Amino acid sequence: VTNDSLKKVAKEYLGLEVVVGNILISEVDQFVEVGACGTAAVISPISYIDDLDNGKRYTFSKDGEPGPISRKLYDTLRGIQYGTIEDKHNWTTVVIE
Repeated sequence: VTNDSLKKVAKEYLGLEVVVGNILISEVDQFVEVGACGTAAVISPISYIDDLDNGKRYTFSKDGEPGPISRKLYDTLRGIQYGTIEDKHNWTTVVIE
């Protein structure tokens, strides 16, 4: 669910192109940021990916902090969840006691 939500946020809120598919290790050096997503973390930066076959390390986050795109994805999704950004997909429900 989080992955699908982030793809929609990227495309519809941030105007980013979303491409889904398999990635070859030879393509990894073209990436500026890499992250993993899940319910609790939303999106977490991946510091590096090791190509064990070639002994090469691809570094994306030297300080362990998310890059600007990951930060914007996180902030936008959390803003939708907290009601500070318009919820275009009715993902949230306000519950009043």
